[in-house]
Amino acid sequence: MSTTEAIYAAELAPVFAELDQLRQSVFRRLLISGGIALAIVVVVAVVSVGCLALPALIIAGIAVWWLNRESLATYQSQFKEQVVARLVGIIDPTWRYDARQGIGEDEFRASQIWDTSIDRYACEDLIAGEVGATAFRFSEVHAEYKTRRTDSQGERTTEWHTIVRGVFFIGDFNKSFGGRTFVKPDAAESMLGGIGQALQGLTASLSHHGAELVKLEDPEFERLFVVYGTDQIEARYILSTSLMRRLVEFRRTVGSDIWLSFVDSRVHLVISHAGDLFEPPPVWRTKPMDLADAQAYLRDVALARDIIGELNLNLRIWSKQA
Repeated sequence: MSTTEAIYAAELAPVFAELDQLRQSVFRRLLISGGIALAIVVVVAVVSVGCLALPALIIAGIAVWWLNRESLATYQSQFKEQVVARLVGIIDPTWRYDARQGIGEDEFRASQIWDTSIDRYACEDLIAGEVGATAFRFSEVHAEYKTRRTDSQGERTTEWHTIVRGVFFIGDFNKSFGGRTFVKPDAAESMLGGIGQALQGLTASLSHHGAELVKLEDPEFERLFVVYGTDQIEARYILSTSLMRRLVEFRRTVGSDIWLSFVDSRVHLVISHAGDLFEPPPVWRTKPMDLADAQAYLRDVALARDIIGELNLNLRIWSKQA
């Protein structure tokens, strides 16, 4: 029996069974309240000859959510307390997990990865601790900006646009970097070749407060990433041949865009992720939680350990004196 299978059998199988019962109970409540609401909508639609069908449907949907909001919240909180917190303790008993906390907007801005103004920011599911010599924190974040437009009728609408949604990781070090180095997904060069390189240089001149485009000698790395830095020598020192190879492999492993910045005494890493990592299965799922679920959640919880290990951050080759 593997370690994960042993953990599942001893720690998670009984918890999963209880949570599955809770999930089924919440789903039954939703079905009953939804069925009653739908019946009322049909009656209203018939009586009003369809005129009030849409308003009635909207009101019914809101009513169903309101009636079940507490049971849905209980299901989510029980899952995080009994599964996610338990898995964090299994990975490392010294790590801390807080479902309601996250890395705040000020620290997100301090990474300097994006110059875009942030109009709405949310964070949750903070995990903090140490791996070897590296203290870390990571959480889920969602940063957005808004635009307003006025149509031909004079109606003003507000639209929200995602800057990034995913995992935000911070690794703390004892010494400061002399400059600032940024590693970003390289969309321009992969699409436009030489023109893309020119655009990268222009982008560097317009953003990152004095950072310049840093050209490196790893073709595969440069197909995936573009690097800006305020200190060309330090940027090349940080992005050693081995670290570039590790970043390429890590990018392949996670299968999502990643961003990094080396600023002050911290390395910041953002992994784009469309969904939420630490949420329970939807209440309408019919399949009980099993070993495959345990393995998936364990991988998510162990992400900080994997980042530090995969990128060899404990080697600290860049923590030289500025």
